[in-house]
Amino acid sequence: MSGADLVITGLGLVLPCGDGLEAARASLASGTPCFAELPEALGQGRGAACTTFNPGGIIPPMQLRRLDRPSRFAWVAAHQAFADAGLDPRAMGERVAVAVGSLTGGSEASEAFMRPYLQRGPEGASPLVFPNCVANAASGHLALAYGLKGPSATIVDRENATFAALEQATRWLRLGLADAALVIGTDGLFPLLLDLCRGARMLARHGAPEIGSGRGFLPGEGAQAFVLESRDHAQARGIRPRAVLRALASRSSSDDMAPGRSQALARAVTALGEATPRHRVGGANGLPRLDALETSLAAAHPEWPAVQHPKRLWGEFGGSGGQLLAAALLESSDLTLVTAPASSGSQFAALLEEVRLDPR
Repeated sequence: MSGADLVITGLGLVLPCGDGLEAARASLASGTPCFAELPEALGQGRGAACTTFNPGGIIPPMQLRRLDRPSRFAWVAAHQAFADAGLDPRAMGERVAVAVGSLTGGSEASEAFMRPYLQRGPEGASPLVFPNCVANAASGHLALAYGLKGPSATIVDRENATFAALEQATRWLRLGLADAALVIGTDGLFPLLLDLCRGARMLARHGAPEIGSGRGFLPGEGAQAFVLESRDHAQARGIRPRAVLRALASRSSSDDMAPGRSQALARAVTALGEATPRHRVGGANGLPRLDALETSLAAAHPEWPAVQHPKRLWGEFGGSGGQLLAAALLESSDLTLVTAPASSGSQFAALLEEVRLDPR
């Protein structure tokens, strides 16, 4: 799918290392994983939690108490992205779409709703929690907060839900159904998620996760928001883009075996063209079945630069792949390759052109 007519004009970040662009850049520069002892409310163990997150002055207190963590993260990231793009969504209303990618959206609230119900019966069920039990709660909250009346979709997937949301947003823009799209990846940690990961032995490790180490991944949370619009629309607004979405491609594997997924990822990259990237961001994270996908890809392209793995720093689930696109926008490059391997389903690859750290 050719994407050279679409540009990214806004970026917003809520990450374990802190909110905003400067915190993210400092984290990438240090290369230190955001390990911390998780608060008891999020489950035992170590992970990358957004412990310094502060929505004050952005989310009104009455709404804040009604939101789950992924929706809070998404709201603040969206606020940053719209400001970065110089775009007032309320003035555009029906011409702004929203596409959300998440693995954990709705799950935290579902656990919070069901545990008291199972312990105390119907009187334990909270009507305040229930509306957040659906995965598209975040997109609904955003639509109300910013007056978004364009198309809306929520993609629930594991490692690359945000790329699927990005793909959907490109379709809306090319069909003329919207002039701009807010694309968000958002996830939150909660006790049951950590229990499931521990039961599946995904958290087993001795030290920080490293690519190819088999130590397991770093569980994380947060949100990444992107404003996507046509190049012509951005130029008409007098906005210089952060990056051009030169190409976006996806391929599905026929099974859940590594050879099939490796071939699907390689085909997605091939579909982007023959250009040699100057910068590369990858989605492997310390789990062998994901690391193997990009390892085989690197072996076939020894001329490519070393790959940067933001999931190792900021955590898995921290936006269901949105971390990769965010990291690609945080280093200036004339051509950046982003690969998003997944445990199953579609494998994504994207090319970003003319990435600018300070487009203004």
